Order: sequence, then C-alpha cells, then structure tokens
Amino acid sequence: MNWKQIVTGIALLTCLLPDGAKAQSAGDSPELLQIIKSAGNFLNKGDYEQAISMYKQAIRMSPDNIALRKDLAYAYFLKRDFTQAREIITPVVSSSMADAQCYQIAAAIEQADGKNSKAKKIVNSGLEKFPKEGVLYNTKGNILSTESKSNKAPLKEWINGIAVEPNYPTNYYNAAKALFQDGNYVWSIIYAEKFINLEAQSPKTVDMRKVLFDAYKKVFTTQTDDAIPAFNKNTQQNQQSKLSFEEAFQETINANMSAISDGFNTDNISMLRTRFLIYWHNRFEQKFPQSIISYQSRLMKSGFYPAYNQWLFGAIENSQEFSAWVTQFKAEYQKFEIWLQNNPYVPSMGDAVINLK
Repeated sequence: MNWKQIVTGIALLTCLLPDGAKAQSAGDSPELLQIIKSAGNFLNKGDYEQAISMYKQAIRMSPDNIALRKDLAYAYFLKRDFTQAREIITPVVSSSMADAQCYQIAAAIEQADGKNSKAKKIVNSGLEKFPKEGVLYNTKGNILSTESKSNKAPLKEWINGIAVEPNYPTNYYNAAKALFQDGNYVWSIIYAEKFINLEAQSPKTVDMRKVLFDAYKKVFTTQTDDAIPAFNKNTQQNQQSKLSFEEAFQETINANMSAISDGFNTDNISMLRTRFLIYWHNRFEQKFPQSIISYQSRLMKSGFYPAYNQWLFGAIENSQEFSAWVTQFKAEYQKFEIWLQNNPYVPSMGDAVINLK
C-alpha cells in the first residue's frame, strides 16, 4: 500500500482540510470558537494528539456540529488511527446530515487501510446520493489510480467530475497529469491552464505550470501532417470540418510555428499563443467551444495577454528573468493583477470535452 500516494491524493483536496468557518455556527460561544481555532492550528502543525483532544472537547460543547466530526475523523486519519477515524465518520455517513465530503473522508479512510473494495463501495454510494459532486469523482479516480498502472479508469472518473462540476479544480489537476503521462499533450494543456486559473494560489499550481510548459514543448515538436493545405478554399474548409479537437489544436499550432523559430521561451510562446487565438477564432471557435480559449481572447482584447502569458510561464522558464520583467513593467503588471482579480476565469458546462477511447 502506497501511503504517500494516498495521503497526497487526499491532501490535494483543499476542502478536506479543517475549516474553522465551516465548523462555526451562529450562537457559538467565544470559548468554542477559540477551541475550534486551536484544534485547526494543532492539526496544521502535525500535533494530531492535541488536535484530537481539542476537537473532542468542541464536540462535547456542540454535539450536532457535523463539521467538527469530519475534522476529528480527518485528524485520526492523519494519525493513521483508521479504527478511530472509521468509528467517528461511519455514523455521520449513515445519517441524513451526511454531505459529499463525509463520503470522501470515509472512502479515504478505507483506502488508506488497504480496503479499496470498501472504499469504492462508499464512494459509489456517495455518487448515488450526490451525482454532481466533483469531489466524489476525484476520490473514485484516486482509488482507481492505485489499482492499475493504466490511467484509463481514473481518467474516466476525473473527466466525469469535470463534466458535472466544472468549477471543482482538482479533477483538472489529476487529469492534466495523467494525460501528460499518456502523451495527450493538447488536453493536458487545456486542463492544466484551467486548474492554474481556478486555484492560482495553491502550491500545486507550480506543478501545473511546469506541466503546461512541458506540454507546450511536446506539442511544438509534434507534426501531425507534412502535407500542404488544399488549394481550393472550399476543400480546405471541408478538411477542417472533419478534424477532432486535438487535430484542430495541433493544426493551429503548426500553422503558426514560425513564432518560435528562434527559440522556445516565454516571449515566443506568448507570440505563438496570440497568433493561435486569431487562427482559432477564424476556423474552430464555433465548432469547439472552450471557455479557457475564450478567456484568453478576453485577456487579449483587454491588453493583458502578454502579462498573462508571463504569469503562466515566466517563473517556470526562468524565475530571475521573470522577476526582472515584473520589476521593469511593474505598473502594467499591477493593472493585470487587478484585472485578474476582478475577472476570474469561469469554466463552462458547454466546453468541448475529451473523447476517451
């Protein structure tokens, strides 16, 4: 049993971490609020014994607070006391008050205890009750990823999670990494960039920026067809109408490859992506709606696309050069950051989706 892989899979889910705000409710005493805060601090420091003691004290003061029981079960989980963790979460899962996160925690406990079959049964029960909760698809994908060297089964769950709840970030993260491993660099690019925008402040974003940067390198070196375009315009349009999303993306890259003829760096990627948007808008935008590409178009129209590309790639390519660039264009970059805060990326239910073969 790969304990590190399981814990990483759980820790990626920020909603699983203790949230004092969720555990608090109107009418809570100042004493209870302080205990909840202290418990969370102990947990974050890795002092599980103290955290458990504090959560128990809080539960005695507020026995119907489901968030506190989830936090206590999670504390036991981190301590690797799966028997106690199970004892705390099971009655909560069995109650009418159970939410998707209860099923997530319960499944994680069983998985960590080497009981994958039971973990899958729990998460499937959760999906029957909460079929549109992306976190449960992510949990199921994480379980399946420990059972096989193939990414096919977990990818199906992560993609389903994206379809039902596109605002939930972690499915994009796992899908982008798995697709990169499988050599599907186009969709790895799409999902990595979505994740970066949805969870920009997460430590995982550094990892995703590297995946995005490396996936572009791979796409740039992939030539799908050396044939020249047909002479007749109608024939060209007919050929383009038969392309898949991946083929259309690759064609758009290939048609603008001259932008990186003198090297692969952030400035050249920014130029290529700018030309990509124009080419895509004229040929494929209607056939393959994709909110992250539309968001890029908004950034370009607002004059912030170069800064956005620096934000995406600059630090990964060369952190010192990126810092120098931000210093040189400080005022413009600050305006971009304000725009980004006021215009966050919002994924769409109508986005083109990957066809898993």
